[in-house]
Amino acid sequence: MVRNALIAGATGLVGHELVSQLIRTDYYNSIQVISRRAYTYEHQKVKSYIIDFNQLQSFNPDALIRDVYVCLGTTLKKAGSIENFRTVDYQYVVDLANWAIKHRVERFTVISSVGADKNKKNYYLRTKGEMEEVLKSMGFRHLIILRPSLLLGKRKEIRVAEQLGKFLMTLYSPFFFGSLKNYKPVQATAVARNMFFSTINSEESVRIVENSEIINTDQ
Repeated sequence: MVRNALIAGATGLVGHELVSQLIRTDYYNSIQVISRRAYTYEHQKVKSYIIDFNQLQSFNPDALIRDVYVCLGTTLKKAGSIENFRTVDYQYVVDLANWAIKHRVERFTVISSVGADKNKKNYYLRTKGEMEEVLKSMGFRHLIILRPSLLLGKRKEIRVAEQLGKFLMTLYSPFFFGSLKNYKPVQATAVARNMFFSTINSEESVRIVENSEIINTDQ
């Protein structure tokens, strides 16, 4: 069977790791990567496109896409404004979902966040929750939503506040057990690996993968 995957957000921490993991399997014939800036991965399975996400609906890959993986995400500080943050973490994701529905994508897998809830006062978590609710209403055959906690891994750019947060969270990591385990920092490699396995083994129409499950499957 010919299977092709599309990844949005491959220039990020989880996205790049996901590309690395997918090319090591025989499951996909090709990995199509879309991004707003140049992305280079020297492998015969990988084909990258620089696109304008505001013109996403005109994008046509050179392969029939079965699975879409969305690793898009930014921070309020990096985005520069609430509006820019929402554009990336909400609007681009929803636009990709609409594109996937149009192209009859079978499985749509997206990274959200631990604590995502459309009713939260926290703008970040509320935006993630609103994104999830929209995707749930779109009628995918299989929708997989991962809710990781703070991501561990080596980024290309340095985020001082995030690095401090990682240090403190990792320092106190042994105390994250019971109900607190869901907030324990998680390796980006584990998130990427869980994205793949949750996708190819999906049975439910909507599956929510909490951070504690990601950590458990990585042990």
